[in-house]
Amino acid sequence: MKESVKKIITYVSLTIAILVSVCAILFAANQEKFGGLFDVAFWILVCFIVLSLILWLFFGIISVIKKPKKALIALGAIAIVLIAAFLIAGGDTMPQDFLTRYETSATTAKLIATACYTTYAALIIAVVLMIYVEISKAFKK
Repeated sequence: MKESVKKIITYVSLTIAILVSVCAILFAANQEKFGGLFDVAFWILVCFIVLSLILWLFFGIISVIKKPKKALIALGAIAIVLIAAFLIAGGDTMPQDFLTRYETSATTAKLIATACYTTYAALIIAVVLMIYVEISKAFKK
């Protein structure tokens, strides 16, 4: 894959992740004032997941064929992040009025919290890796 395409995909993904994270943080900070951001963050996250799956199907399969060991390592890392987010997420911490207002259960609230923690972890990992790559490029010159 060309370097310019990788950069565009990285920047678009990072922008979407930041947008979803900001919406989720604002929603968590003040549910009454920013209640509408829940729906915005949810649909942006759904679009992000669909876009990621499409990109993975298009570019990921090519890389799996070329480098299966690295693909398995990446898949394992994603599984670890998802499992850690699920274990950290607490569905019982949501206020009861939130659960009744959005007609959701504690299980659904736990899945929402898992998605939020996964998004936060993906954002942090992406930023750290981007900083690492840029610093390593600077020292190689």
